[in-house]
Amino acid sequence: MRSHSTFFFQPLTFNCPLSRTIIMNHREKEKLFKTLFDAYYERLYYAAATILGDQMVAEDIIEDVFEHYWERINDDAITNSPSYAYFLRMVYNRCGDHVRHQKVHNRFRDYYISHHTEGPMHDDELLEERIAIIQKVRKEMPEKTRRIMDLCYFENKQYKEVAEIVGLSKDSVRMHIIKALGLLRDAFSVKKRKRP
Repeated sequence: MRSHSTFFFQPLTFNCPLSRTIIMNHREKEKLFKTLFDAYYERLYYAAATILGDQMVAEDIIEDVFEHYWERINDDAITNSPSYAYFLRMVYNRCGDHVRHQKVHNRFRDYYISHHTEGPMHDDELLEERIAIIQKVRKEMPEKTRRIMDLCYFENKQYKEVAEIVGLSKDSVRMHIIKALGLLRDAFSVKKRKRP
């Protein structure tokens, strides 16, 4: 039985030169893509699942990595037969992005819980006041940020779906959400400081 490290870093060789980029027809692209997918998927999935501890998210990340490669297969910035290290670096970067996003999300959740659950919401006035603040901040947001927030929070769409709808990358959608949540957090912080 071979060790995980031997399996994990086993090199893969191709019959085509790695140093030159060639323009391929669709069939050649599919063949190369299938070869790379079959050769690397299992090891990349294992790496992502190990880092994240979540099999579903690991699958999503690997799919995103291969989708990204498919879109850029004839791009001059990459070779047509990238090494395992190329894919592994993309997986590490995306796992890092996911972990950072989860940390931001958890911090916001913890902040909200610690600052907005100090007692029972016995007062309809308090609820109405909070809703008014949210609506005011929402109206003041840039149109694109407001639309992205609405799609994510009111229509329960995932970042990938929102990115397709508004024509931005998933990372741009994340940045708009972070911006929107920051505006809301600031508005509630100012309101809390104004209380007697």
